[in-house]
Amino acid sequence: MRLLGIDYGEKRIGLALSDQEQNMAFPYGVISNNHNIFTELKSLCKKEKVEKIILGYPLDYKNQPTTATPMVLEFKTKLEQKLGLSVELEKEVLTTKEAAQIQGYHKKIDASAAALILNSYLMRKNMIK
Repeated sequence: MRLLGIDYGEKRIGLALSDQEQNMAFPYGVISNNHNIFTELKSLCKKEKVEKIILGYPLDYKNQPTTATPMVLEFKTKLEQKLGLSVELEKEVLTTKEAAQIQGYHKKIDASAAALILNSYLMRKNMIK
């Protein structure tokens, strides 16, 4: 089973998927944050056999909530209700900027940020094993 990483944004949502063994994450794509979002995510989770969602939890460089944090927490609640999957938060600090530094800015930068979030979770999870 796979994990889905999400980098939430008001306009766009970056997506990443883990491999079956949950060792690595790969950018998957970017979807618009609109009224179809939960239908699209539910379809993706079914198609890719996703068992859990890892959602980026935005904090500033002092580990304090940002202006986006309340929106992410609300999105988490809706994901759990509408998709019926467990959603874990993974701390993220400037992942989109980090992705841009690594790869340069491009259309799928949010998917790269989602992969950074998911890789962070996977590395932490695999260190605990």
